[in-house]
Amino acid sequence: MKRIQRETFSDVMKFKEKHDQIEHILSLYKTGKGFEFLDLPIQVKIALDAVGALFFVDSTEFEQAKATLDKVGRRTGLSSRFVFESKTRGKDTIAAELSTQLGAGGHLGRPVELTRLQYNARIKKWLTMTLVPFGAQCNNFLHSSSMIQNLQSQASFEGPPSFFEHHNCGAGFRMEGSKFTASFAELIFGSGGLDSGGGGTNRMTTFGQVSCKPANDVKLSLSGIWQVHSLSPRFNNLGILAIPLGSLKPGNPTVSGTGEQTELSVKFNNQTGARATSHTVVAVHGASPDVQLPQSMALMADCELYKTLKTEGWLQMERSNHGPVRWGFSLSDIPDNELGWGVKVSGGTTEEMRRRNQLQHLELEGFLNFNLGKGARLQPGLVYAKMESKMTPALFLRSSWAM
Repeated sequence: MKRIQRETFSDVMKFKEKHDQIEHILSLYKTGKGFEFLDLPIQVKIALDAVGALFFVDSTEFEQAKATLDKVGRRTGLSSRFVFESKTRGKDTIAAELSTQLGAGGHLGRPVELTRLQYNARIKKWLTMTLVPFGAQCNNFLHSSSMIQNLQSQASFEGPPSFFEHHNCGAGFRMEGSKFTASFAELIFGSGGLDSGGGGTNRMTTFGQVSCKPANDVKLSLSGIWQVHSLSPRFNNLGILAIPLGSLKPGNPTVSGTGEQTELSVKFNNQTGARATSHTVVAVHGASPDVQLPQSMALMADCELYKTLKTEGWLQMERSNHGPVRWGFSLSDIPDNELGWGVKVSGGTTEEMRRRNQLQHLELEGFLNFNLGKGARLQPGLVYAKMESKMTPALFLRSSWAM
């Protein structure tokens, strides 16, 4: 009997360990913290998104209506994100993200690409350093140091377009207290979004955020960025993780004869008819190393009440008076187990439009939010987009599933 009891006890303990592992996986799934491998300390979070639209226009205006919505950032299609996060060196974490982009056009079966690498070093209890050697964005430093915890918040984030621009690499610090949180980051050699094919102007971005909690159910945040766009094309084809020594020094201008000449590549988008793009090279004589680099800034303020009611307002503009100005405002109430709603308003204008007191584009949206359980949600909404004199109403249907 004693021998049988010893053998039975060891078997019972093995079954108990397996049961505890299964309970742990189920608890991660129910709380939305992702999956965790049994033999490896790796958590996995998967987010699937699908966006469809019904255009209230004639068949002859369909292409024009779709182009208008694309220009204001409303794209249809499928996207997926896979985040792998593992703990190392105590409380430090290393994470990688694989994803496919939304709005891939008519191409089906796009490959999954590595879009971000991130390492978080827990220096102190209140101080965390974040290194992003590949795929850095300003919204990486907005919410939490954990990429898995940021996945759900980034999916519903609406802010300035410059917050979503990709950079080659970035680094930042986050200081957390009982009532206050502050973040600071520097992102270098940006080249626009992934959908642009890596083109665009190089940029260096400084990001900062301050948030406070005056009460348990109230959170106030103020975020801002300052961008400097480089006129020199020397760094356009450097690639990822390639930083030249002395890259911050101004380059020598091209000398031709008795004068100096600098070539600037200017890109024009044709707003009428099909989406056409042309490039023009402009020669600027008499340029010197003291030429002022184009600069832009963006500010965003948001207030969160009871972790469900949230309002955001943002403004993005260039330092030059001739640059475009973009703005936006949103108000939403999205509880976990009840019907939610939200409204969004955004627009933009150029100097010529401002002189005529007209908006270049305007976007209005109202939506409902249905939580289907286990990380799935459905958001039907009405969108009205106006690009100059072209108006496009549409019914959008978004569905997302985070597991």
